[in-house]
Amino acid sequence: MVLTVQDTSSLNYTTPRATEGLGPISTSKDPSVGMLLHETMAFTPEGIPLGLLDVQCWARDPQEMGKKHRRAQLPIEQKESMKWLNSYRAVHGAQKLCPDTTLVSVGDRESDRYERFLEKLKHPEGPEVLVRCERSRKRKTEQGDDLWEQMEAQPVAGFHGVHIPQRGCQIPREAKLEVRHAPITLQPPKDKGYPPMNVWMVHAIE
Repeated sequence: MVLTVQDTSSLNYTTPRATEGLGPISTSKDPSVGMLLHETMAFTPEGIPLGLLDVQCWARDPQEMGKKHRRAQLPIEQKESMKWLNSYRAVHGAQKLCPDTTLVSVGDRESDRYERFLEKLKHPEGPEVLVRCERSRKRKTEQGDDLWEQMEAQPVAGFHGVHIPQRGCQIPREAKLEVRHAPITLQPPKDKGYPPMNVWMVHAIE
């Protein structure tokens, strides 16, 4: 198994003055400018880095700053969110070259996009998908039930310990997580025309 982890970094070039082609990298209240770098790194399950599978780099259009409400109506192909699908497709290309290795496309909460799950549905032979869910999306099951309430109602399947390293004044400690899991049929976003999606949900809480 190989974990292919994708995430976005901000490259801050605010200080150098002789630069062109940069764009905002933060909020409208933060004047910082630079570029965005979205990379996909392959790791062994033990955390050993194997190399980059995909790199995307771009600068935001300053004219689009503060127009988030308008971008929400655009198709994903016209938004920055397309980076998650581009990464998955790059990993899918690598999967074709390594048919005997299970590749897993991993993303944090920002990657919790229904379109990303659809990519897996289109390519069942492609990489597996592991996404940390964004609770604020208020996802529903196909029956209209709240996803989180349904998972919290599942029986505890086991316990898992996680080491929390020292951070500032907080001393290191061991957290004990309750783990629940169940197959779930997700309700698609409204007005998108997407089909329901069957996924496995893992719920871990201290």
